[in-house]
Amino acid sequence: MPDPQSPERPATGDAPPRRPDGPLAAYRDVLAVPGATRLAVASLVAKWPISMFPVSVLLLVPPRYSYGQAGAVVAAVLLANAISSPIRGRQAARHGAHRVLRICLAGYLTGIAGIGALAAFTAPLPFVLAAALLMGSFFPPAGILLRSHWTAMDRERGRASANALESALMDLSLITGPVLAGWLSTSFAPVLPLALNGVLMALAVVLLAKLPDRAAPPPAPAHGRPRKVLNALLYRLFGAQFLFCAALAATEVSLPVYAQQQHVASASGWFLAGLSVGSIIGTLALGRLRSARATRLPTLLVLLAAGTAGIGAAMLLGPFAVALVCIPAGLAIGSVFASYFTVLGSVTPPGTDHEVQGWANSVNTVGFATGSFGGAALAEAFGASALLLSAPAAAVAASALAASASAARSSRTKETGS
Repeated sequence: MPDPQSPERPATGDAPPRRPDGPLAAYRDVLAVPGATRLAVASLVAKWPISMFPVSVLLLVPPRYSYGQAGAVVAAVLLANAISSPIRGRQAARHGAHRVLRICLAGYLTGIAGIGALAAFTAPLPFVLAAALLMGSFFPPAGILLRSHWTAMDRERGRASANALESALMDLSLITGPVLAGWLSTSFAPVLPLALNGVLMALAVVLLAKLPDRAAPPPAPAHGRPRKVLNALLYRLFGAQFLFCAALAATEVSLPVYAQQQHVASASGWFLAGLSVGSIIGTLALGRLRSARATRLPTLLVLLAAGTAGIGAAMLLGPFAVALVCIPAGLAIGSVFASYFTVLGSVTPPGTDHEVQGWANSVNTVGFATGSFGGAALAEAFGASALLLSAPAAAVAASALAASASAARSSRTKETGS
């Protein structure tokens, strides 16, 4: 019988050791887990190519091709990535994450080198699109594996804080990545940002390969039938995330269009940076309010709806008003991502983590593509202030779906416990 006074079981009357408090205490706890610092570095390095790639292509392809053709190259990468993401996640679970990372990196580097070489020689557009499809199809599943690693560490320190840190790193890459790509392209050579994309992704794969593969093996099929991975609860969560990404993309597209319509195109970057800064502030706050009602996904989506509506209303007043509103409007963005992946990790069936994360990546990509197209079309047809009608409505619909998923999750928990 263990001694009740032993270090493993403190006496009942002893107070637990007090953890240092402060705005970043939760993140210090997460980074204190062995391997977490390497994971955070790998996360940031893997996100830079994602944030840099669209700008890299748009600065490289013209004047050899039109801006519309450059957009088609970016769209081809996103489409191929979205379609193949669940497959790559499934293969990582079945054959090992490290092996899939190496294979995908080879295809990714071949594709990105093809885009650069073909564009430099002004090859026919279908060849450039083929290279883009290759790059997207073999996009290393770094994001999928990063989420899985954070989830495994969450059991020790706290899921919400880990996902909040991941979202803050994404916002940091969105602020610095496009600026870095633009500086390299205009100061040195247009192909340099594209080359850096490949170097950074290779570095991210090397860092991830040094971490243990934490994925659980897929469960054996029951009665010879393939096990169903997705269920009604996941469909509702994916629906909410699709609408959220569409609302966010519509907002991000409408802001540069508005700046151009108001003849202050140089303010576009400031508007988007304001959203990202607000997102980082809100994400850090989420780590401090993990148990608060305000951090629940449906509530956060309502806050996002209010923020996008505020931007739309500010557009009626002028660019300065928009600049003032962007930071508070962005407060819920990173928190929505963190809360969503926290909930997703808790309802994912055992042994399907990589594949479910792959589906989540596809939903995000399709949502952003839909919102970008819809936001640009509305802004061109009715003015950028049309955001006042589209993005808030999508965010409110996402909140309703998230609330439905939360209710279904609570009901399932009660049934399981009864």
